[in-house]
Amino acid sequence: MYELIDRRLLDSVKELPMTASERLRMRKELFASIRKLDVLQELVDDPGVTEIMVNGTDNIFVEQRGRIRRYEAGFESKEKLEDVIQQIVAGCNRVVNEASPIVDARLENGSRVNIVLYPVALNGPVITIRRFPEHPMTIERLIRIGSLPAFL
Repeated sequence: MYELIDRRLLDSVKELPMTASERLRMRKELFASIRKLDVLQELVDDPGVTEIMVNGTDNIFVEQRGRIRRYEAGFESKEKLEDVIQQIVAGCNRVVNEASPIVDARLENGSRVNIVLYPVALNGPVITIRRFPEHPMTIERLIRIGSLPAFL
């Protein structure tokens, strides 16, 4: 797959000049879009990310180091998001559709996934990906990162 992407990128460089780093970034994005989890792949690969919450195509939130932030990227279309959902459930022999709109699954890395579709999710598909941290959260760590007040 990388070879095909590289050939296409080399062809496009003739028309639109790109630096080597731009070409490498484009290669990575194309591969993730075709064979992996599209915009979520970078987050799934990041060991510091413990939860990914997708609410439709462009409302993505990430929990990292105990804090939740909005993720700037989004899916290019509802169809692409639905393709990623079907790829996730196919990887563990599950089915999700309007007749069976809620499913629990696991990614290859062991992360737990919950998916909710229409008619249960009225504003578009919802995905929650939860990674179990290598080192579980402790009260002391929650206080240190500011999630809990020290006086408890």
